[in-house]
Amino acid sequence: MSLTTTLAWWGISTWIPLYVSSIAEESGGSATAWASGAGMIYNIGAIAGYIAFGFLADALGRKPATMLYFAASLVLTPVLFLWTHDLGLIVVVLVINGFFTLGQYTWMPVWLPEFYPTHLRATGAAFVFNAARFVAFLGPLLAGAIISALGGYGIAATVVGLIYILGLVVAPFCPETRGRSLDDY
Repeated sequence: MSLTTTLAWWGISTWIPLYVSSIAEESGGSATAWASGAGMIYNIGAIAGYIAFGFLADALGRKPATMLYFAASLVLTPVLFLWTHDLGLIVVVLVINGFFTLGQYTWMPVWLPEFYPTHLRATGAAFVFNAARFVAFLGPLLAGAIISALGGYGIAATVVGLIYILGLVVAPFCPETRGRSLDDY
């Protein structure tokens, strides 16, 4: 699940400013202004997603909240990169997309530490959080080749976005920890 979150962010979300700037340029807008604005708008959604995740995890459970974020990210990636070409609508989709695709990082500090007993909690969470980065670094290195080979941002982002399926497959096998005391270990 950490690989899903990290690879998707490095492999897809970092393309958002470039994608939006290309749409702006086609529409006669300022590519530079739209690229920087897209990053800020996306992060506004992300901040809301970070905050909401904790409340959703307490209300629904850690597993359902995480799966909701993965499923919404899977759907929202092609919505943003394939089906949204109007700059006004892109602003709305960016907020919603950021809420789920970047907001999903919150599952790690909320749920991940609860997988481990006290004597292993920091080590286990740190290893899982950071081990995925050893694979995800390939995203930015291969981005140009992927985008070129697949014919543009839309198809490339959608194909790489299939990584969210991995998160959806793995999450059901993780323990639901809502309501459990960390002393239960």
